[in-house]
Amino acid sequence: MKTLKVGLCGVGNVGGAVLKTLINSSQLLEVQGGVHFDLVQVGARRGKEVVPFEGINITTNLLEVATNPEVDVLVEVVGGVDFSYELVTAALKEGKHVVTANKALIASYGNELFELAKNNNVEIGFEASVAGGTPVIKALREGLVANKVKWFAGILNGTSNFILTEMELNQSSFKSALKKAQELGLAEADPSLDINGTDAAQKASILAALAFHVPFDFSFVSFEGIEEVELEDLKYAKELGYSIKHIALGELDSNVVCVSAYPTLVDKETLLSQVGKEMNALEIFSEGVGSTVYYGPGAGPEPTASAVIADLVDIAKGGWDLDINSDSSNELQVSDSKKAARYYRIQVNDEPGVIAKISSLFADRNISIEALIQHEAKAKANLESIPVVIISGEITDNEAFKLKNELEDLPEVTPGVKKFRIHLGKK
Repeated sequence: MKTLKVGLCGVGNVGGAVLKTLINSSQLLEVQGGVHFDLVQVGARRGKEVVPFEGINITTNLLEVATNPEVDVLVEVVGGVDFSYELVTAALKEGKHVVTANKALIASYGNELFELAKNNNVEIGFEASVAGGTPVIKALREGLVANKVKWFAGILNGTSNFILTEMELNQSSFKSALKKAQELGLAEADPSLDINGTDAAQKASILAALAFHVPFDFSFVSFEGIEEVELEDLKYAKELGYSIKHIALGELDSNVVCVSAYPTLVDKETLLSQVGKEMNALEIFSEGVGSTVYYGPGAGPEPTASAVIADLVDIAKGGWDLDINSDSSNELQVSDSKKAARYYRIQVNDEPGVIAKISSLFADRNISIEALIQHEAKAKANLESIPVVIISGEITDNEAFKLKNELEDLPEVTPGVKKFRIHLGKK
């Protein structure tokens, strides 16, 4: 039986779950994984007080684990970027494999780290960096290796998905939904990276590198968060047959790759629209196979630890191809030319001729209006202005932003026009 000597850095929520699995499930891992894991050393800044097991070599100097000559593979679950980068590069230079759950690290330094791993003939496992315990990276690395991926679309952040679900199902405000997510431990005290779209965008960047064989380059990902989504938008979306989800999207078109992550209207009949609470899902469309869908818990200590352990087993059995982005003519571009139908919610003065003026603006820009909702009677009781919702035909991101600005320039329109993409799941 293969033996792998493990050094673990970080014993927070995820690291603690990894430690618990290695200690308490060793027999199961030997039977199902065919690997014996020897936990050589644990790096914990607070020392023994945070490690609830006896007989473990513990150090408060985490770099000591990364350079320990007895360690075959470093598990990095410290978080952050700068110190994690230092740990991982130190381990790779020492000829050690690395397993990490750190999406920010891979999205920012993936190219450099994989080149360093290749030069030292070692592996990097990062399944846990995207979608937690749902094996989407394994699907791209192995399951779909014989197929050309054309696009992927997914819900990759459990916190934002929980908030949007709570707002839709319980008519909660954004603020109260966020508070509930924090009370349940689904959102951090500072949830900025989740709700402003950064987390999902980093994950989308990683998936794009694997799916389309382009460099890890987060700077090419365009994204927005869910802060602008209001209850009114969810209600109108439902009336139109949609739900609103934060969708990470990657597309390959004529060797050009565009990656983005935006709040998006999704048809109620599709699987992605049914993904609720803190769950994640990823749809991958490939030539030959068509759509395959991966669904499961996207966060949490146990699911993430499960992905870490799976990477350890794979490394023990030989790992993966190190040339992730080799021999590819595909190139990344910012997705400002991405075409999609759009949702606009416009607050307008309640006076004759306003709808005609807005329609003329769309017509002048050669943009079709696919649907229009105006609940004037309901609004008149309380407001001097009325909401108008328009679904446009397909336009680029640049055209969509320009149209939003031009609408807000109209004297009859209140500033603050809402604009969201619509995902149609094209083949």
